[in-house]
Parts: sequence; structure tokens; C-alpha cells
Amino acid sequence: MKRSYRYAGLQNAKQEGFSVDQCAARLHRFAYAAERLMFLQAAHIISTPERDVKVLLARLQYEDSQHASQFKARLPELRVSKTKAYQAPDAALQVVFDEAMYAANTVELLAGLTKVFKPALLEAYQRYVNKTNGLADYPTVRILKTVIAEVEDGLHLLETAYHAVVDTPEKEVESEAWIGTLRNLLAAAGGIDGIGEVNLNALQPIRAATPYLIPKQLTRDDTFPRVWDIIHVDNERVEERVMQMIATRLGETTIAEALGFVLYEMKDQPWEFYADISRHLWDEMRHSVFGEAAAEAIFDERSVMPIRDWEAAYLFKMSPLELYAMLFGVEAGLMKYPPGKREEFEFCRDAACHRLMTTLQDFDWADEVLHVHIARRRLKEWFDGSPEELQVLGQKGLDFRAKARALHPQSPLPDAGGKIRGPQ
Repeated sequence: MKRSYRYAGLQNAKQEGFSVDQCAARLHRFAYAAERLMFLQAAHIISTPERDVKVLLARLQYEDSQHASQFKARLPELRVSKTKAYQAPDAALQVVFDEAMYAANTVELLAGLTKVFKPALLEAYQRYVNKTNGLADYPTVRILKTVIAEVEDGLHLLETAYHAVVDTPEKEVESEAWIGTLRNLLAAAGGIDGIGEVNLNALQPIRAATPYLIPKQLTRDDTFPRVWDIIHVDNERVEERVMQMIATRLGETTIAEALGFVLYEMKDQPWEFYADISRHLWDEMRHSVFGEAAAEAIFDERSVMPIRDWEAAYLFKMSPLELYAMLFGVEAGLMKYPPGKREEFEFCRDAACHRLMTTLQDFDWADEVLHVHIARRRLKEWFDGSPEELQVLGQKGLDFRAKARALHPQSPLPDAGGKIRGPQ
């Protein structure tokens, strides 16, 4: 009787598999590819107008950052110095991702992700799992099983988005041209795992003659009506206060975009800095979707709720450091009670008695506590001045923010029609 639990159920236990050096070489490239995909997706959130694609990019950049972190953590266990583990494996693969940054629009961005990079990753990951000795190299196989599942799920979502966006013959031609460019470059670099032949003659960038810069202009589609700002009310006006809270959550998409700017434009930071900002970015986009989900739950149509634009007025007029210090000041202020995040949660629970918003605000509060801890840690490493000087920098940003907000009048929010009833 064959016992499936022999060798603890691990596969390929009697297969020669890869050497430690071979494993490390492949994992190094996996880590770099995941890292560059994080930067690619985060940087393009700002210039992607399609709301649902924007949100998807925020999720996928975070998952890729997590994959990169897992691979980087595994490399020192394979006799790779931490310094080397956090460097690019070779210049060839770098050329490919430098070129990918220059996707001109959503069609090209989705084409590169959906038809080139994500399938190539999955193929390389599965090839690794099939060929390595699953007993000797169990820690890597365990990581890859989780990573493969997430990449497969993400690729399915990307494919759906791709077919929604690439919906004309002209866009298909545009997509195929960019796919061909990236596939040729990736093949010339030896593929994701580096097992192919490197062809330096074919490894010539077409657009990436200089480092990519994020276009300093936010883009929006027509999913939500746009207003400068929304009217703020006190807690006694329960229904209006809940609507204000929902609209505020929805508007946090701009904060996610701001963090995409910080993530990409701030160079030469430790990897942990980028991983933390990646998480913060995805959290803020999740909070925007909190507002979207709540609006749809109340009105059966998300587009009833407007999205505010006023934060875009200062977003690109600040350096990444100034911007991040300002965001830290905003979020640190929300830790005060009352009012703050705890008060928002208690209001939804006790005054509005809105179960969905209570859940969403509960997690919003927890996330913001985490963000304050992240910002304190990262700014301490990033900022060369004293705590007092950092406070002055943050206040300067807060003052600039307040002036931008006051440039135009606030707009009223939709009437919820008694759907938020409060205590009965």
C-alpha cells in the first residue's frame, strides 16, 4: 500500500533537483521581477483613468510587494548575502522592466501585465516547483504555492479587465505591438528565471532612454461625479453625517495615488520602506472602496456618490518627503479621541446603527493606527533633521492642504431618503 503521507507528503523527494546556487539564482530573479511589478503598477495608478483598473492595480502592486519580500527573505537562507539579495540580479532584466514602465496608456499597461509578465511568472514559478527537490527545498516550494495561487487569481482578474478595456480593433493592434516589444525584450534577457539565452544585441530599449517619470496629473473616468469638496455636518444630523463619512472614504483614492507617487519617486530607500508604503497605498485604496461599497449598499448604484477632487490641488506641488510628512500629520491627528477614528466607529455603531459602515470604520480605524506606526518608523529613518524640524515640515504641508481645500465651495451630498435610520 502506497502511503501518500510518506516524506511528509512532499513531492520530488528522490529527484536530484536544483543545487542551492541554482535555486538562489532563480529566486533572485523572481524577487526582482515581483519588485519591479510592484513599482510598475503603483506608478501607473495615477495615470490610469479607469476606476476599477485603478483599484485592481493597487491590490496587485501590494501582492507583488509581498511576494518580493518572501523571496528576499528566503535568499539569505540559501547562502546569499542580504546586500546581494536586495540588488538587481543583472542589467538585462532591468532593461525589460525599465521599458515596461513606459506603457503609454491602460491598453499597453494591461497588455504587458496580462499577456507578458504575469503568464511568464506563472510559467517560471511552476517550472521551479516541478524541477526542484521538494524535500530539500521545501521552504521555497511552500512560498511558491501561495504565490502561484495569488498570481493565478490576479491574472484572471487582469484578463477580465483586459477584455473590457481592449474593446476595439485599433486597441488590439496597439496591444499586440506592445506585447511583441516586451516579449522580445524578456526573451533577450533570458526570461524571468534566466534559463534562456541572453541576446544583448536584441536587448535594446525603445522608449526607456531616461528614467520614467510619473505624469503629474490625476486622471479619472466618469464612474463617479466629481466635486471639489463635500459639505461637513455635525453628528446630530445622523443621515447626512454618514453620507459625509462615505464620501470621505471614497475620496481616499487620491491618498492612494499620492502614496504611489511617494513609492515610486523616493529613490534609494531600504526595501522595507517600499514594502510598507505599498501596504499603506493598498489600504487607502481599500478605504476608497469602503465608500464605494457603502454607497452601492444604500443606493443600489455606486455612481450616486460624488468623488472629491480638492486634494489633487496640492498633490504634485510637494516633494515626496513633504507629502508623506503631511499625510503622517493628518493620520496622527485622527488618533485623537474625541473626535478621530474611534469616534467615527462609535458613531456608526451607536448613532447611525449602520452595520456595514460600522464594520468598515472599525477596520479603517485599525488600518490608520498601523499607518501612523509605519510613518513614525519610516520618517525617523528617512528624515535627517530633528523631530521638531519634522513637525514643522508636516505642519507646512497641513497649512498648504487647508489653503487648497478652501479654494472652492463645498457641495451637498445625495439624500439617503431615510435609509439610515439610527436607533429605533
